[in-house]
Amino acid sequence: MKYNNKMPSAIRDIRTAPSLALRRILLLCAVTASLLGQGFLLAPRILNPILQPLSTLGAALPAIVVLCLSFFLYVSAVQRSTHKTALLWLFLGIQLSAIVGAISLTHGNGSHAQETGYAFSSIVTLLTNLGIFAVLQMNYAPLPTAAVDTNQAEATVKRLNGQVELLTQQLNAEKQRTTQLTYLNELSKQLEAELELEVAAQLAVNAIERAINCTLVSLMWHKPEEQSYVAITYAGKDATHIPSGYQQDSTTGVLGRVTQLKKSQIINDARLDPDFIALPGRSVISLISIPIMQHNKIRSVIEICSDAPYAFTREDIAIAEDIAGELTRAWERASYHQRLKELIRAGISLATLLDAQAAVQEIATIVRKTLKAHFVFISLLDQQGSFSRTASAGDAPKLLEGLQNAAHNETLLTAALNAKYPFRVRDARKYIRAGSLEIDRPTLRSAIAIPIRLHRLSIGAILAFGKQDGASFSEDDESLADLLSSQAAAAIESSWLYQELRNTLNTTAMLYQLSVDVIQAEEVSDAAKLISQAAHTLANSTETGVMLLSKQGAVEVEVEMDANGFHSRRERPQETIDQAIQTGQSIIISNDNGTLVCYPLLRSSETKGALWIKIPDNRGQNFASLQTLANQAAIALDRAILLAESRRQATELQKAYAELEITYDRTLKSLMSALDARDRETEGHSVRVSRLTCTLAVQLGWTEKQIKALERGALLHDIGKIGISDAILHKPDKLTDDEWKIMRAHPDIGARIVKDIPFLQETILVIRHHHERWNGSGYPLGLRAEEIPIEARIFAVADVFDALTSSRKYRERLPDEEALQYMQQHSGILFDPDIVVALTHVLNRRFAAEGNEQNESYQPTPEFL
Repeated sequence: MKYNNKMPSAIRDIRTAPSLALRRILLLCAVTASLLGQGFLLAPRILNPILQPLSTLGAALPAIVVLCLSFFLYVSAVQRSTHKTALLWLFLGIQLSAIVGAISLTHGNGSHAQETGYAFSSIVTLLTNLGIFAVLQMNYAPLPTAAVDTNQAEATVKRLNGQVELLTQQLNAEKQRTTQLTYLNELSKQLEAELELEVAAQLAVNAIERAINCTLVSLMWHKPEEQSYVAITYAGKDATHIPSGYQQDSTTGVLGRVTQLKKSQIINDARLDPDFIALPGRSVISLISIPIMQHNKIRSVIEICSDAPYAFTREDIAIAEDIAGELTRAWERASYHQRLKELIRAGISLATLLDAQAAVQEIATIVRKTLKAHFVFISLLDQQGSFSRTASAGDAPKLLEGLQNAAHNETLLTAALNAKYPFRVRDARKYIRAGSLEIDRPTLRSAIAIPIRLHRLSIGAILAFGKQDGASFSEDDESLADLLSSQAAAAIESSWLYQELRNTLNTTAMLYQLSVDVIQAEEVSDAAKLISQAAHTLANSTETGVMLLSKQGAVEVEVEMDANGFHSRRERPQETIDQAIQTGQSIIISNDNGTLVCYPLLRSSETKGALWIKIPDNRGQNFASLQTLANQAAIALDRAILLAESRRQATELQKAYAELEITYDRTLKSLMSALDARDRETEGHSVRVSRLTCTLAVQLGWTEKQIKALERGALLHDIGKIGISDAILHKPDKLTDDEWKIMRAHPDIGARIVKDIPFLQETILVIRHHHERWNGSGYPLGLRAEEIPIEARIFAVADVFDALTSSRKYRERLPDEEALQYMQQHSGILFDPDIVVALTHVLNRRFAAEGNEQNESYQPTPEFL
């Protein structure tokens, strides 16, 4: 901007001190109003004491009013200036831009960003107003008659323009940083969920691509065994040009330097780097390579590419490394959760292992897999405090041999037994006594010791040596070790309980079988032999015997056996036996030759005999099991005698019941014969239809018990006619409607007659429903199809067929063939089709056998016939 170096004297004379003071007052008021309005709008919490009385006006109205007042004062101050007006308007525009930029910067961000924006806009406001003050001062300062130095004015403008440009750059940088932090925060929240490795990697790559101005972001997975990197996910406009499964050598180029140095590499101009390996078909000039480390090993590398030189700033590198850190933590959480899930599944499989040694071996395998250890050793204590069981997983023969040979004196194992919680050891050699153990290789130096505690007591210890993918075990490994300790204790306790239960079960099964065998023994001597054999096996004795006495005190049975079987040498300890019989108490005598045990055998509180056992001291014994066996033997002997008596009584009761049942059946036959005698036309009908009904039941595969109930129901089907008067029952003419109503009540009458007779309950179905028909035209309820009880459906077919083949005074009997044809015609109408088919099979066999019915049909008991 150029200024005229010659100003008219008239204008210079106009500038007076009062005019300058007025413009300064206007400008100070404008500055105060502007700062106050910006505070109302950008940081209301700071000016809350002033805003609170104005809260009834709304949240934004005070800010708008004050800013409008500020703008009016600025305009008034500028318009009163006669020179450098364009520069004053430029300062005013800068101030307005700062306010608008601060509002945009703080919009949608956290609360602290509002105060930051307010501070920034306030600084810009003060700077611009200082410029306005300077211009106003220049307008009203006394000027020499000579021209103003034009070069000095231009230098001032350039300096101010530079300051404006610098402030703009700082504003843009701060806005870009805020945006990057927002993307980082969003990614952190997304990675809090348990995601698969590839999904988490894609989210991280997408976040970098949005936060940094680049053309391509890729994540390269490190394969150290193949000395290569494989691209597993990428984002950016050049992502579509990356071939599937793209690989790079891990020993050359930028990736080679990253692998070797394990640090981030920044290339500002790849054209100047002779080791740079370009992507196929793409122009990459700027590059950032950030390694993702785990246990001091490179797991993967994030590459950020751009086709422009010097494309990335320090802020870009910092945000990329922050995103890489978030991805690393997400992968570590996912790995921990995966190992935890596998541990839970392994715990379920451990619960199914019932053998203690198998459980210990499986625990060693699970610990090695869960903790990713090179070698695992487990040792369990027995009841005497000795290491009874050991197991291992992994390859470390020297270390295994040393632990097995020096388990009782090994310092690290002892420390694990005495600990309450798992603990890590950076170098196991510090815990090893000189010469006791030999570490096979350096990778086994780190260790983690895990006590196995059951009910607050140590029952064993687990030692895991060497982390497979790291220098030492981590805190996550220690927490997993605590869970492993609990699962190992539960699995071992379960196997021990199972072994104890199995031993108890075997003893119980043996005692039960002894009871069964003794009860089934036909002779008392056989029972005594069985008791001797069981005691000999259970006690693993050298000599065993049983003596049983009669009620008169004489020796009734005497049995003795040794390792060679039964013998008759009579080497019994008579004095001890007599003492046990007299006192009724168990006697245990120990001497140099072993232990003599004698148990009295009691029967109904009366001494019956004794069981005596000689046991060597060196074999040990559980005398509670022997006492249980003696008690069981006495009970079995008692039951054997009672069973014999019960069998005799049961035989007599069975015979009496059979006679009673025959009497019942004879009574039923007599009753139905008397009922048939009321009507000569139906005489013998009940017996015939009962026989045919049973034959159909045999054809349908019914059991003998079912057929017996059906047979009785068939005999009693018309018992309800007892309640029908002879006038209706023997009426030669057609019955009236009222008479038919009475006649149709005989099924219900018959059911009421037998309902209170216990052994005739199953006959009610036939008695009450034998006049029901398949199409619902029957009575008394009009049941249809399978609503009719099957017993009544079978009887209905037999009843109608017998009626058709029997003579009546109003018609002649039909031949069997014509009666069968009638039944088949009404199959599915009046009768159950399946039962009609069964009748057809029965009659066809009868026709084929020419009336030899007795060989082909069911024969009721002779009493019914």
